[in-house]
Amino acid sequence: YYMRDLFMGNKKEGNLPASNAPPPHPPRNLQGQLLPLLLDDELQSCIPIQELAKAANIPISTLSEQIGSFRSKVETVFKTTHPWKEESVHDEYYFDLTCYALWRTASVAIPQDFSKRDVFIRSIGRRLLNEITSQGMISKKSIETLNSSSQKALTLTDTVPCIIEILNLFQSTNYCTSYRLGDKNDVERTGLNVFDQLDDGEISSPSGAGSVNCLVSVFDPAALGGALQITGEGSRFAPDFVGPTLAAVWERVGGEGVVAVSFESYFVDPVYRPNPKDFFPNERFYQFTIARK
Repeated sequence: YYMRDLFMGNKKEGNLPASNAPPPHPPRNLQGQLLPLLLDDELQSCIPIQELAKAANIPISTLSEQIGSFRSKVETVFKTTHPWKEESVHDEYYFDLTCYALWRTASVAIPQDFSKRDVFIRSIGRRLLNEITSQGMISKKSIETLNSSSQKALTLTDTVPCIIEILNLFQSTNYCTSYRLGDKNDVERTGLNVFDQLDDGEISSPSGAGSVNCLVSVFDPAALGGALQITGEGSRFAPDFVGPTLAAVWERVGGEGVVAVSFESYFVDPVYRPNPKDFFPNERFYQFTIARK
């Protein structure tokens, strides 16, 4: 190749255009007890809009109008790539569009105040966790484990069944198709075995300032398109429900105020594509860090 290029020149390739995205799957039907907490068609009672109203000190009715306005401006673009069958948050793609509009509204209502935006996201996760337990959406044993955190020091290993049940709840709602708890390259540290007693000791030691990492993958999340769009616009303030809810569980480890939980999320395309312009992710990949304060 290089010798031919030296003497004769090779064909100039130039910049390759982006390939067409794979055809979208038919929209899933979101359902179940969790859905109205995530989004509702009236944009009145779901947790994100209630928490946004508190954070921005704006009436819910005003926010609903703003979200509807954002949604109408971009719905043609969204529908071209991911057509929905009904204009309802029960439809995966309309849910995605509405998430995008809600978070774009939030970015205007909470402009460039990153600490306030973080409080907004965290409050969604904490409210979701409280509603999940109060409405009995997970097992009685897991509810008792989470509610007993104020009486005894909850360990990381204690939280694993609760985390799995919450991920199962998102999956049964059709919010996602599947998930993975732990590192895919370490089979022994996945699922129920994602934490061990050494991890518990790292957090429980009062003399140390240890930290433990945990990886979580969520496949085909219903808010993926909106999150990608917002990220592509240069903002990391993107729709998310799973991340802050799991963080809210781990915040209870060790007792109130003992640990700090931080997390980042990334988008993963499972297919190698030689053209760098081709990026079609189906996975939201989370890296959590649970650290003793």
